[in-house]
Amino acid sequence: MSWALVERLRERFPEVEPFPREAPHEAGAPVGRPGRHEARGPTYHTPGAFVPAARLLEVARVLRDEAPFGLDYCSFVTGVDRPEQDLVEVVYHLFSMDERHELLLKVRVPRRDPRVPSVSALWPAANWHEREAYDLLGVVFEGHPDLRRIMMTDDWEGHPLRKDYVYQEPRWLVDLGAQRQREIEGLRLGDRA
Repeated sequence: MSWALVERLRERFPEVEPFPREAPHEAGAPVGRPGRHEARGPTYHTPGAFVPAARLLEVARVLRDEAPFGLDYCSFVTGVDRPEQDLVEVVYHLFSMDERHELLLKVRVPRRDPRVPSVSALWPAANWHEREAYDLLGVVFEGHPDLRRIMMTDDWEGHPLRKDYVYQEPRWLVDLGAQRQREIEGLRLGDRA
């Protein structure tokens, strides 16, 4: 893991905000298991940076095309719903095949209208991941070549990974269940002779 990547990124884009604020080994945190009464905090194995949505494509091109980054593979794009902060964090996990290092990017967007530029033209593997985040969290990836639902039916209402999502069976599923029940009853499988 290379926290130096985040610092190099900040040199180029000062508005980038590293997370966590300090790497555990740099924060004076003890190495090894915490004692019985020590609080356990999150462990970060991959360096990360928050990037403003407006600068995402510019930052992404630098990370993909320029040394020392060379992050040529996007292994996933997902999101984290944060209703208590009224935002969604869009998360990108980037990896360099040649350099064997990785970096997480996060973009904070307003929960009521979560929009970020699509990175699928830069990293084709992001295509389906962006569709999944659109489908399940409602994140709109502007410029995506085929942004439509990938897991839920086209008539599905809402986004199931939102923390305030309330499941309601769609009308077609209720109707199908009722039809199947009528068919089962017509077979008289429970009757005894």
